[in-house]
Amino acid sequence: MVVKFLSPIANASQFPVPVVSATPKFRLTGINLLHDSGLELKNATYTRNGRGAIGIAGEALKKPTKNVILIPSYHCPALVEPFIWLGYEIRFYSVQADLSIDIETLKAQLSAGNVTHCVVIRYFGFSQNVHDLIEFLANNQVEVIEDCAHALFAFLAHFTPQMMKDDRVSASICSINKILPTIDGGALYLKEQVALNLSQAEWSDEAKACAYLVGIPQALGKIKSAFKPNITVTNEEPDEPLAEPSHHLRYFQPVDRQSASYRHTHYILRKSDLDDVKFKRRKNFEYLLENINNPDVGTPLFSELNDDVPYVMPFLLKDDKHFFDIRSLGIQILRWEEIATSECKVSQQYRSKLIQIPCHQQLKQSQLDYIVKSINQLSP
Repeated sequence: MVVKFLSPIANASQFPVPVVSATPKFRLTGINLLHDSGLELKNATYTRNGRGAIGIAGEALKKPTKNVILIPSYHCPALVEPFIWLGYEIRFYSVQADLSIDIETLKAQLSAGNVTHCVVIRYFGFSQNVHDLIEFLANNQVEVIEDCAHALFAFLAHFTPQMMKDDRVSASICSINKILPTIDGGALYLKEQVALNLSQAEWSDEAKACAYLVGIPQALGKIKSAFKPNITVTNEEPDEPLAEPSHHLRYFQPVDRQSASYRHTHYILRKSDLDDVKFKRRKNFEYLLENINNPDVGTPLFSELNDDVPYVMPFLLKDDKHFFDIRSLGIQILRWEEIATSECKVSQQYRSKLIQIPCHQQLKQSQLDYIVKSINQLSP
């Protein structure tokens, strides 16, 4: 099928500078030079971004004959675009209201024949019935590509001794910078390793990225703007490797498959106290869950954590006007607006009404209280 993505609904330029950011910023206090996570990730491939990891996985798992991939209808376009570029035939499967998957419905799609691959998503760090889904797909000889972009800890589990014996997942990807305060950072697990020669950033570019990470150019920009009021200070991240634009793709570029992440990204991963990150994210989520109480405006999509580590708190609005209300208050909530057209009614509704409320490890109590107060005071 021809994939058609819906247009964005809103633009960040419409809103004030956030007082509560969607993701954590780098702080020297978050790095412990004496700490080492002990992670043994020798078989992991570190890419510049998550879509690069997806592109490598899609290419490594591509079959010499026809490739037909099932992808959830609720998604970020950066997940889909690598498979478009690789020439896969893409079919979408529906999600349920709690973002779990009806396996009977999926079974009907498999019965149509020719399905070779399937993407499963751990939405916002939550597993739902992903394990049952993986079991079902593996038993039907379908290559499973696990999207852990929001689920760093589930991704890291692939490198534990018990998981390394589990060959049901052919590939797993994550985005380190969605959980940890890094500029870049995709990572890839492949059940069967392939030879890769990713280009590493020049040391000069590495130094520039480190300077940006600790805020040096931003601070200099503010100083300059104090003397030259007409200068606009931006918060743009360092440029990614230059590439010829793919005019039909908005996010993925072929060069993404060839670019390694910055060296300091590995260092931050290794020197971060991941147990503390896990604890604080869960604690912040639970605080928001207990204190946000305005059912006329919306409700949390999940009412418990189980063993999951949240990327955000998914919150379903009654009216999408409240997205603009909350963003206007300086709370950097996100949503997936640019999904592909499909027959899934849940996905079409969630593109405007399912928002992502920050619960990351750097939030202060005052920021959590500001989120709670802002939502609780909204009028229907």
